[in-house]
Parts: sequence; C-alpha cells; structure tokens
Amino acid sequence: MRFKKTLPVMMLSVALAACGNSNTPSANQNSHTAATHETLNFNSKAGQITIPANLSRIAVLDTSALNTIHALGADDKVVALPKGTLLPKVLQNFSEGKYLDVGTVKEPNLEKIAASQPELILMSGRMENLVGQIKQIAPTYFVDVDYNDQFNSFKQQTLNIAEMVGKKSEAEQQLQSLEKDIATLKDKTKGKTALVILVNNSKIAAYGPGSRFGNIHDLYGFTPADPSIKVGLHGMSVSHEFIAQKNPDYLFVIDRGAAITENQEGAKRVLNNKIINESKAAKNGNIVYLDSSNWYLMNNGLDGMKTMLKEVADAVK
Repeated sequence: MRFKKTLPVMMLSVALAACGNSNTPSANQNSHTAATHETLNFNSKAGQITIPANLSRIAVLDTSALNTIHALGADDKVVALPKGTLLPKVLQNFSEGKYLDVGTVKEPNLEKIAASQPELILMSGRMENLVGQIKQIAPTYFVDVDYNDQFNSFKQQTLNIAEMVGKKSEAEQQLQSLEKDIATLKDKTKGKTALVILVNNSKIAAYGPGSRFGNIHDLYGFTPADPSIKVGLHGMSVSHEFIAQKNPDYLFVIDRGAAITENQEGAKRVLNNKIINESKAAKNGNIVYLDSSNWYLMNNGLDGMKTMLKEVADAVK
C-alpha cells in the first residue's frame, strides 16, 4: 500500500484497537512481579511519553536510531522499519521478513506502522511533517541532534535510546571508548585544513562547522578551509573553482547517490576534471571518498559514529 498523507481515522482506530487488545493482560500476566509494569519517561520534539521499562516492540523509522540499537545488540526489540530506503550494509540483517516494511524514511506507511503494534516509535526530521499523525499510533520519540553541540547532543540521544532498550551500561562503555579515539585523532589533525562536500548528481554543496557533517571540524579538529560557509540542511552551493580556490589539505566527499542508490561512482565522475586534479588534496592523494551510507544515513548512530571516525583516522597521514 502506498503512503498516504492523511491516514483514514477508521483504519488507524482499528489498528490501534488491535494493538490495545493484544496488550490486554491475561490472568497469567497479572501474576507477574511489579517490575514488569515499571515505566520510563522521555521528552522530545514529539512531546512527553511514558513507555514500558521492558518494552519489546519498537518501530524504528530513523536509520541512525536503528544503527544505535544494532550497535547495542538489541535487534530483537525491532518489529518494523522503512525498508524502502536502501539499508547500509551493516544493517542488512533488518531486510529479513520478520521485520515489517513500513515504507521509506521520507514516506512511511502509517497503516503498516500501526499494524506492527509498536510500544514505541522512533522517528526523526525526515518525516517531521507527520509527527502529529505518527503520535496517534503509539508513544513517539523524536530523535534530534543539535549540530551546534553535536557530540554532547549525540551522546544524550544515544543514552536515551540505550535506556529504552535496557542497554545503558553498554552505551556508556562504547561512548567512553569513542571519546578516547576522538582525542587521538585530534592530535593527528592539528594544523591540517579540510573541506567537506556533498555531491548530489552534478551539484556540489559544502558543509562547515556546526553543520550535519561538521564533525570533521567540530569533533576531529580539522581547520575549516573556509570558516564562512553558511550552515544549512542542504549545505552551501559551491563550484569546482571554489574548491580549487580554497585548496584544502583534505577534501572529504560524500556522494548522496551512493548512499541511496546502487550508483557508487557519481561523485568521482563529477570531480574528475583538471581543476580538481590540480588541487593540493588531489596531488597529495587526500581526496577522501567517504562511505556515504554512514555519513548520509547513520551519521548520528552509535556504530555509524565509530565507523566514520575510523574512516577519517585511516585517511590522515
């Protein structure tokens, strides 16, 4: 069934009723200890929610959140996800039939989400316009990272998700290790300039500090080749000549097409010209084509953050 912007009230009510009926305690369930009925409270852009402390059914509509759950070893909590958006290799196990397909990260199928009978829904900005409708289905948490304080914001989101799936201590250990690795990388990047670009078909956009890809500067310590790049969701439109003029030590490239399609060579074709090939980064072998599925789809996931850091660390000479 294709995505519909307006969910029929009757269909949603039926799905919610089914969910409610399936969770009605039986006589045996009533004999469980009080711990079974403990709850947790969280607040996000979607509002305040209360969820079971031992929940077992999560519809995960955000790829970074799915990546974090996977990194914490809590795959068994997931019941539904948007498989219509290409899954990164590390998340390919979620393509199995036991996980219900609920559309794409931009166009989720609300009826199917309801049919999965989730106790919790994790969503993000790609479907922000639907938050009101999604909240009608089940308690909804909006995963949102503040790029003005990216790492602290990322840590808090990670710990919140970890608490939801009962893996907080595991998350704390992984975050501590990540912080140590970031400090090590910063020692290697001192005095090195960098420019981060996203290639989308033939268009090129640059991203600086405080942006969605600003961790190159904000976390890893590279000096911006141009500190005046405007912050925006879609970056600042630039040209080949702009890249040559800024002439960074390192040019980090994210290929949007490679993240969401099978085409893995689009960015290389766009950048393979005399202007770019004469740049300092090209001559020194420092044009780094990043794993775009990590950077575009999982840049705020726990495993994604670790993988991105390693990728950059391996590229720094």
